[in-house]
Amino acid sequence: MLLAILCSSPAQGQSAKPFYEGKTIELIASSGTGATTDIVSRLVSRYLGKYIPGNPGILVRNMPGGGGLVSANYLYNISKPDGLAILTVSRANYMEQMIGRPEVRADFRKFSWLGSFNKAPMMFACRSDTPYKNWAAVRASKTPPRVGQSGTGSISYIFAKLLDKIFDVKLRNVTGFQSARETDLGMERGEVDCRATSDLTVIRSPWNRWVKEKYITFFLQQGPEKSDLIPPVPTVYELAPPEAKPTVDLMSVILAYTEFDRPFAAPPNVPKDRLQLLRDGFVKMLQDREFAVEAKTLLDWDGASHLTGEQLQKRMESVINQPADVLKRIKEILAD
Repeated sequence: MLLAILCSSPAQGQSAKPFYEGKTIELIASSGTGATTDIVSRLVSRYLGKYIPGNPGILVRNMPGGGGLVSANYLYNISKPDGLAILTVSRANYMEQMIGRPEVRADFRKFSWLGSFNKAPMMFACRSDTPYKNWAAVRASKTPPRVGQSGTGSISYIFAKLLDKIFDVKLRNVTGFQSARETDLGMERGEVDCRATSDLTVIRSPWNRWVKEKYITFFLQQGPEKSDLIPPVPTVYELAPPEAKPTVDLMSVILAYTEFDRPFAAPPNVPKDRLQLLRDGFVKMLQDREFAVEAKTLLDWDGASHLTGEQLQKRMESVINQPADVLKRIKEILAD
């Protein structure tokens, strides 16, 4: 009888096969190859699977366009909520939702957020052979500088529009570049004069070469704290005129994305148990010493600054859920 019991169910007493065992996660990078978003996507793809039970493979797929909106819309509407698709989100795309752009077909509050790491404040720099040597020259010029952009959902575009409002200027945003690298090439070809981007950009090529060759001139940064990666140029807070204070006060909302430099998300409605595995794996990955070393080299990560999936979920909800009067002011600032 004992033998019959033992033979009747050979699977009994064995642990269930982990869901992710033998599977592959598609990690969508919201940029072209070579951009910082692509670099961080490939970094995470090398480590995250180690900390998810079943050790799935992770395959990076580049999906640039619309400053990140193409990939965000894809994840929200097309990717299955099975825990096998995640996205390196373009961190400022939530602003597009807040101001009601028709291109946005996603609710960023409903994404299944895995977490984020690093902080990356914004800065403004121009080619050194242009007339734009400082912010005063930008304001005084009869011909505003051309600023390269991938789209209205990019961090660069949002920061540029904010500068327009604070300093009463009209930067000429040149949109349509498919990636950060293409925007850099546009700058080298003379199609644009300036870039408004994060301070971490200077770590990657060609910016690291541009800095050494003094090809570019930095003259404005977000603040209030000053970046260690660029020269100690003035901050927006230091140069903003008193009458711009109401707009400066909105920077904590509009530029909230600088707090979560590298956010990752899965589609809405991923099963809770699978989402928790992804979130736990993300945190454990950040604690990996080899990951921290690579992240420091590639992205200047301090090894500490991060948000868990739960924290990022709450932060997204708190930033997007603004009173009607605040949303109205933000729309006015970011209007075309």
